[in-house]
Amino acid sequence: MKKNITTLLGVLLAGSMAFSLAACGNSSNNASTNTAASDTSSSAASDSSSSADAGAGFEEVPVGPSGTAEEQDQEAGPLTVGAVYFQPIDMEPASMGLKAAEASFHLEADIHGNEQAVDLGYGKGDFIPDLTVNYTIIDKSTGKEVEGGKATSGTFMQMNASDGPHYGANVKLDKAGTYQLKLSIESPAAKGWMLHVDPETGVKGHFWTEPIEVTFDNWDYTPRQW
Repeated sequence: MKKNITTLLGVLLAGSMAFSLAACGNSSNNASTNTAASDTSSSAASDSSSSADAGAGFEEVPVGPSGTAEEQDQEAGPLTVGAVYFQPIDMEPASMGLKAAEASFHLEADIHGNEQAVDLGYGKGDFIPDLTVNYTIIDKSTGKEVEGGKATSGTFMQMNASDGPHYGANVKLDKAGTYQLKLSIESPAAKGWMLHVDPETGVKGHFWTEPIEVTFDNWDYTPRQW
């Protein structure tokens, strides 16, 4: 009988030790799982922060006094015209215009139809394609076109970006100062754009025959490290 009791106690002791080891193992596994979850959470937060930081570098600066929102879009005939600049960008085909590495900024003209453009068959707020947009940057201190820069005058190219189509070009302008941006906008007719004029499908208006001139004055410009 004594031998049987001893055997029984041995079995119980072995079972107790096995249970303790299993519990320790589970505790260790849970700790590992919690640590991994914490690391994953931290990594996700870090990635989110990095993404936010990466997107924070993009900033459109209005062309106008102090480069602030004092600049307003201008109404000119059937057009609403705005002008902004931001970091130089790469475009394709790469052979057109300055490369981003050679430029100080990307200059953009946003041109959309206003209420008058409805008579030409456009919707209010629509981008107006196929315009010839000539631009010139004038140095206000001399009253003359900028000297020593690159692509400080010419014809904007039309292009698409993630926020839609616009007219623009990369420009190199190293000297801080007060400038004036002049735009001369020819109608789509200059590129052969036609209008329906019949009673059933025709439009009420006609394209402008002389270039529309738009000026953004007192542009306070300081070179930036984008």
